[in-house]
Amino acid sequence: MTIGAKRALLAASMIGLSLIAAACREDEQGRPMVKQKGVYEGRADEKLGDERVMDLRSRAAGQQF
Repeated sequence: MTIGAKRALLAASMIGLSLIAAACREDEQGRPMVKQKGVYEGRADEKLGDERVMDLRSRAAGQQF
């Protein structure tokens, strides 16, 4: 093998290993691969507390023209 061929093989190997390592991320495991049209599959929203709702309402009231 020539030096150029060895370098090309090394570069291809490094790229291949990088792709394999990227595919193994834990946060990517177990997620659905097929999406259903019109269906939200994310986490449910949290309920806001009464104090937070009052704070948001007072801020919105100050923005009226």
